[in-house]
Amino acid sequence: MYSDGTSALKKEYYTKDNTDKLRKNIKIATRKTASAKKTRLVIKKRIVAAVALIFSMAFLVLFRYAIIANEFSELTKVRRELETINANVVATRIEADGNVDPKVIEKEAERLGLRQPSKDQITYISLGNVDNGEVLKNEKTNVLNAFINSISGILDYLY
Repeated sequence: MYSDGTSALKKEYYTKDNTDKLRKNIKIATRKTASAKKTRLVIKKRIVAAVALIFSMAFLVLFRYAIIANEFSELTKVRRELETINANVVATRIEADGNVDPKVIEKEAERLGLRQPSKDQITYISLGNVDNGEVLKNEKTNVLNAFINSISGILDYLY
């Protein structure tokens, strides 16, 4: 190889054995670079796919947010309309209550055949000032008593 101050290869270096070794080394080197290129290409493809996936997910999230914001806007608009309608209903009821005339009501009652009740049709009930009520004993019930009470209640209902 390198000897006597020169970088030129010597003639002995190009023997058949050395040439075969060189060819094998070149083939191995080209295989390694080819496989390294394939590996780099696969890695690049994966990175591009991951970036595309991230962008598509971000776009999907933003798109859904836009749809939600639009629906919320429509909901707010409908709520405002509902409040306006409710205010109109209240105003109409107030106006209708103010327009009630007792003479008109009497005429409509006569037209329908309604009349004032007579004194013999009126019954007064006096409850007095006393509260009437029963206090029940607080019985401790067990499972058997509850079952018997429910069966007796069913039988009372049937007969």
